[in-house]
Amino acid sequence: MSTIAFWSPLQGGSGNSAHAAAAAATIAMDYRLKLLMAHGGMAKERVEGAFPMSAYALDHSLVAFQDHGMDALERLCMNRRLTRENLRDYTLPLLADRLDLVQGNAKPEGTMPGYRKQLLQTICSVANQCYDLVLVDAGCGWPKEGSGDQALLEASDLVVVSMNQGIEGLDSFFKNGGCPPIVREKPYIVVLGRYDKYSHCTLNNVKRRFGYKGSIHGIPYTTDFLDAWNMRGVLPFLQRSRSLNGRQPAAAFLASIRSLAKDILTQLEMTAALKLVERGA
Repeated sequence: MSTIAFWSPLQGGSGNSAHAAAAAATIAMDYRLKLLMAHGGMAKERVEGAFPMSAYALDHSLVAFQDHGMDALERLCMNRRLTRENLRDYTLPLLADRLDLVQGNAKPEGTMPGYRKQLLQTICSVANQCYDLVLVDAGCGWPKEGSGDQALLEASDLVVVSMNQGIEGLDSFFKNGGCPPIVREKPYIVVLGRYDKYSHCTLNNVKRRFGYKGSIHGIPYTTDFLDAWNMRGVLPFLQRSRSLNGRQPAAAFLASIRSLAKDILTQLEMTAALKLVERGA
């Protein structure tokens, strides 16, 4: 199957983790696919902020990390005991049989820093044997050599690059060497977060200015989503938004996420999943 990495060249203000969480949940709700969501940071960070981790009755002590999350997977992998049959035992179910989450590490450098790159790439490989898609939050900024984020980017088949409408950041990414080779060498989709359609920096203007021929999406800002994130209620928010009429701000947000989700599946040539939705299956 395939791994999709969400990454941003900006140190903040891109909405990268929000895009990753919303896209993963939307794909899981709209398509007959099983997804695993993971990230290269510490527990309680990044995409985990979208979901109520306390609901799973886990304390975040060192004892808990022996049984759940990326630390446990890294140890199993190191001991050559990680398989497609036992990987799901160390994840948290968010949507039954559709979306699981791997919590981050107890320490920034992971369980075994010197082996981090090899371990994470092996974990992604095993995960692809039991999930239709593996979606990872590879963080923000230039990936450090040997870091978890670098390993996730290298393991990915497609990268979603999160930015905003700030022209300096766009200039840096497209013209001034702000795109790492590890991203430039892969197919990627550009997403502009907190998108304002009335700004001069529209999607079409960005493509013209920088000669970009690939896919680009604008994810509009909506207060309802911000509140949902702050309350760790992204899943209920997305479920409610599916029945809203098109004039409500939250409906525009969901439409943009759905467009991104469809583009991801199209670029990965997952035509069977797309056709099921088109037929209403």
